[in-house]
Amino acid sequence: MKIADTKYLWYQHRREQGFTLIELMVVVAILGILAAIAYPSYLEHVNTGRRTDAQRLMLEQVNTLERAYSRLGEYPETLAIPSHAHYQLSYQRTTPTDFVLTATPHHQDSRCGSLTINQFGVRTAATGHASCWRDQ
Repeated sequence: MKIADTKYLWYQHRREQGFTLIELMVVVAILGILAAIAYPSYLEHVNTGRRTDAQRLMLEQVNTLERAYSRLGEYPETLAIPSHAHYQLSYQRTTPTDFVLTATPHHQDSRCGSLTINQFGVRTAATGHASCWRDQ
């Protein structure tokens, strides 16, 4: 056998070990289907984490407000709220004994929207979805 024949046989054998275009397209289709299912689930998980973090910050602020109410007999007119990367928090004192704390998302949150809590601890979501506020 000549050396050129050996190289040809090796090349032909190597070419038979590769993937066909159909096999690659099947793999791409499977990956596309998995991504279409997994990506929305991932986004919901991320939004839930952001929402929980905003709720934690809101509850910390409620504790601060309750301490001020115990000390002063009324809620403060203004409140310095730390910034949050994914929610805009706002405080509104409606009367000296009433307040509403609101967290508005910077991102699209069709499940819950804005979250609110008042001086009685009543927790609501703009969409009214029951699982937006979980007992901590």
